[in-house]
Amino acid sequence: MILTALIFLLTSLLGGCAFVVLGDKGLANLPVILSFGGSFIIGMCFLHLVPEAYAVTSLAGMFVVLGFLLQGLLELMSKGIEHGHIHAHEHGPNCNQEFTVRQLPWAALLSLSIHAALECMPVVGPGHHGEHVHGPMAFEAIDWGLVVGLVMHKVPVAMVLMAMMQEQHVPRKIAWWVLAAFGLSPLAGMLVFEGIVHGISAEWMVTFPACMQALVVGILLHIGTTVLFEAGEGHAFNPKKLAATCVGLAASLIAFL
Repeated sequence: MILTALIFLLTSLLGGCAFVVLGDKGLANLPVILSFGGSFIIGMCFLHLVPEAYAVTSLAGMFVVLGFLLQGLLELMSKGIEHGHIHAHEHGPNCNQEFTVRQLPWAALLSLSIHAALECMPVVGPGHHGEHVHGPMAFEAIDWGLVVGLVMHKVPVAMVLMAMMQEQHVPRKIAWWVLAAFGLSPLAGMLVFEGIVHGISAEWMVTFPACMQALVVGILLHIGTTVLFEAGEGHAFNPKKLAATCVGLAASLIAFL
């Protein structure tokens, strides 16, 4: 768990660094980056997560639908940051005043943190025989395919979050602390997941991770399909996005077939 939490924290900071280094050039190429990540995620869902979840429980379909709807509710708060939407800040006289914590995009941060915690819950699950594995042996319980997919998803999200905080005149030092807190939200999800697993029967120790995996499928399918098919400026299909989509799907085929 510590290893995966560290990976997601570094991923969040990497996304922030990418925005600092690339600036507007990075944001201009965000649709292509998102197309690659979104297509990889869709491939991962159908080639890896969906078959595994359905093999364990018939409840998987219900949880996929639940995850899809839940992500829709979260996006009412985040306004689509998960798939690259940046909402311009209207500059006015208040922009010259001293920064206060009220200037932070609290609704978006809460939504993104819940989203990150939920999608990372099944990253570390029971071992091959249903036991919950700890310590050095936990490597075999890590779903590395899901980890890779979430890393691809979180880098552009962190870029957009950093860009939005700059737009809101959040001081750079505070922005880095906020980004680090966002990067630690997966750890909260994994801790909650482990607490639940420790309190359930051996039978549900196998079924519950599959249900959460199906929930994550619904969440990721909502994001992946929105990234690829949403209409509007920056989301219209073009040769670059089509090429990125094909490469992402090819990468998922190589990774999960």
